[in-house]
Amino acid sequence: MKVIFLGTSSGMPTLKRNVSSIALVFINENRLWLWDCGESTQQQIQKTSLKLSKLEKIFISHLHGDHVFGLPGLLASRGLRGGKNQQKVQIFGPEDLDIYLKETLNITKTYIPYDIEIKIIPPNLSAGIIWEDEGYVVRYTEVKHNIKTYAYSVEEKKDRSHFLIDKARRLNIPPGPIYRTLKEGKTVELPNGRIFQGKNFLNKIEKGRKIVFCGDTTYCKSLLHLAKGADLLIHETTFSQQEEDLAKRNFHSTTTIAAQVAKEAQVKQLILTHISPRYSSNNKLTITESDLLVEAQSVFPETILAEDFMEYEI
Repeated sequence: MKVIFLGTSSGMPTLKRNVSSIALVFINENRLWLWDCGESTQQQIQKTSLKLSKLEKIFISHLHGDHVFGLPGLLASRGLRGGKNQQKVQIFGPEDLDIYLKETLNITKTYIPYDIEIKIIPPNLSAGIIWEDEGYVVRYTEVKHNIKTYAYSVEEKKDRSHFLIDKARRLNIPPGPIYRTLKEGKTVELPNGRIFQGKNFLNKIEKGRKIVFCGDTTYCKSLLHLAKGADLLIHETTFSQQEEDLAKRNFHSTTTIAAQVAKEAQVKQLILTHISPRYSSNNKLTITESDLLVEAQSVFPETILAEDFMEYEI
């Protein structure tokens, strides 16, 4: 899996940061998911190797404009580019997301030639499973912001193991379908009668991967539970720790709040996003984006500050 940051600014775009959107790419599975869809997300996608035709799901954290204003335009452009034969797009999010999208498309007389399925998180439920298949499960939990907001996790159901291909080659086992059978841990018998057990060709068994995408929030216990043991936590960091009072008034996180969540949840990697434009290079504050990273790393060293088009593979 690979994460591509399409927009990392909060509130409004800057010269180097667009507003919130993150792509999750399932490598070799031909699947593309999006997390939030701020304005100009479709233009950001055009600057990458991503293809809208591969878009399968969109998860919306909350209905503030910098997280959803790009959604109608992106869906419309997808229709113009690919026509009616494209796969269905599923959209998940909070109450009234369906009203916002349907009314916008209706008022603007926008025709979407492919199927759209909107799944609303029940407002009376604070946590649960929003989607799953044989390989993955997506969970949600409500976090603390000034409107209904959610964080999501993507979890691999099955543990992963490393196939000892060099060992198979040394034993003159022919590649192809036999390798695939061994990778599944099954027993194979060659035409010459030699028998091999798949478990003898597997090692480094690793727990299924887990990624957590956090919507706008201040510190909350529900996020700790969702993020527990994650390989990657993507957390908003709108403000510097030096402006903690401002963060509290706006129900946002500071650098050290995000880092503390990562530390308490024992995640492997933290990536900060949703950076306030006040810290851009053309402002008059003495606090810089580099300072934000230093603040967070003082609490949780395994921290990265996201930039637009940054890629991170899990």
